[in-house]
Formats: sequence, C-alpha cells, structure tokens
Amino acid sequence: MLLCLEMEGYPMRILDYLSESSVLFLDSTNKQEILSVMANKAAELDATVNVKNFTKAILERETIMSTGIGLQVAIPHAKLQTIQDFFVVAAILQNDAEWDALDKKPVRLVFMIGGPADKQADYLKILSKITLVIKNPARRKELRQAKDANAVLAAFAEL
Repeated sequence: MLLCLEMEGYPMRILDYLSESSVLFLDSTNKQEILSVMANKAAELDATVNVKNFTKAILERETIMSTGIGLQVAIPHAKLQTIQDFFVVAAILQNDAEWDALDKKPVRLVFMIGGPADKQADYLKILSKITLVIKNPARRKELRQAKDANAVLAAFAEL
C-alpha cells in the first residue's frame, strides 16, 4: 500500500505513486488497447483495482471528454470506491496514437491515474505534479526519448 505522505507532514511526491514496475513502453497506436494494457498493469500492481470496473470507468471517462490534454500527452483517470490508494501508470508510446486531444495532435506520453473516489484533493495534487513535468519542453523530450523506467522516474525525481 502506498502512503499519502503529505498527511504525515511530508510533501507529496509523484514517486510515491509511480514506480519502475508501473512504467510501460508500448508499441500500440490504438487508444483502447493502450488504456486496456495500462489498466491491466494497474490491477497487477494494486489488488484493490478490479480491472473490469476500472477499465470501464476509464473508457467511460474518455467518452465524456478526451483526456488528451495537448503537448502529445494524455492523462486518463478514474476514481472508484473500491480503490484504496492512488497510483500512476505511465506509458511511453513508441509511435503516435490518435487520442482526440485538445490540440488535435497525437499522443506519445500517457499517465493513468487511479484512486479512491472520495479523495479529490489528493487527485488534484498528483495531476498538478504531472502537469509541472509535462509543461517543461526539455522534460517532455526526455520522457519521449526514455529507454528505460529509471529515465522516466528521473524526470519526476525533484517533484
């Protein structure tokens, strides 16, 4: 289980939720396939994630509005009552994936966030930390060119 360290007097860090085992490098260009693989990874890493329910929630969220936020980044997310702690699964895509992004550009970086339904403030903190990294052009390039999970984690090391 992951701890929300901020409640204990420590600042929240993305690396509290993102680990070497939650970083994927994917060849797929199919949005649904990418989301499915990432949801399966989340369920593999967190026993409180029901892959069927979580995948359904993620896909339903995408029908409301695309999570492609621009800058070749998507941040799909879902919060469910059954999930106990937040997690982040990152996917570095080897090829462009159409995502119906706000800027109409394909996606290359995907950060899936999952967590408890009743912790909106924690979700927003995680989202803001990811946003800080991806707004930086050098870090975005570093992430797109990452060859292993350690390179991805290094981009978040200071946050």
